[in-house]
Amino acid sequence: MGNHIKVLAKLSLLSALLVFASCGGGGGGSSYGPKSSPYIYASDYVAALNSVDGTYSTSLQLDTYQTLRSAQPGQEQWFVIWDAKYSEYKAVSLNYVRTIVYYDYYSNNQAVASEFRSIERGDILSGQINGDYYGNDYEVVDRRISGYYEGRNSGYLYEDEAGSLDVSLMAKEKEKMNFYEKASKVSFVYNVSLETSMSMVTLGTKIEKMLSHGNGELTQKDQTALMGDLKTLTGVSLEEIQAASTDPKLKADVLAKVAEKIGTTSQNLEQKFLPEVFGITL
Repeated sequence: MGNHIKVLAKLSLLSALLVFASCGGGGGGSSYGPKSSPYIYASDYVAALNSVDGTYSTSLQLDTYQTLRSAQPGQEQWFVIWDAKYSEYKAVSLNYVRTIVYYDYYSNNQAVASEFRSIERGDILSGQINGDYYGNDYEVVDRRISGYYEGRNSGYLYEDEAGSLDVSLMAKEKEKMNFYEKASKVSFVYNVSLETSMSMVTLGTKIEKMLSHGNGELTQKDQTALMGDLKTLTGVSLEEIQAASTDPKLKADVLAKVAEKIGTTSQNLEQKFLPEVFGITL
């Protein structure tokens, strides 16, 4: 029963762990070399720019799902920001930001923002003051009187009055995008399949609701439900995991079974996933 309590206590912190993971904590190696930020999102990028520039005035104007250019076949995911450093609106390809290579000990958002500023400075010094020549990666945009943004280099429109959506529909779309963004980051941090990370995010939300309804504590009914969730997520029961801790052959079998279920390696499962997420050490 004591081990059950230990796991449940750890489960009650799962939502906090997922918040940490979704903010970019963990993940990546510690050796110095070329790195990139393949899971950064528009909001992360803006926050990193503010940190690098020493200002909090740069802001996200249109997210990727709100821009007209993103919706066009063959186009990348584009977002629009107000760039406080240069006092101008700017459209940026999220796909481009995710491929920027920088040198550091680990992947981090500040490094990609800093490298972007270096690239941008080089473009400006070479005479490309409105972004890359064709507007394929990023470009300065003008906000017209009628309320849309137009690219100076590409001529693309990023928003117009007719492109506005129903507010409730946009809210639902943003909620869905936030869910997938968080799941993608959790998948990266814990090195598990996207399907598993989506289940983890859902479980974290479920635990938050349980704790709010139980005045910060898990009820007996909650504990029973979470034991079932643990088995659904990993493919084995807590009892099987506990038995594996004293049986080397069973341990190998259980690790292989769970690793296959959640889409990771046995090493990652034993050294990171089980200890950090469920407080289980084999």
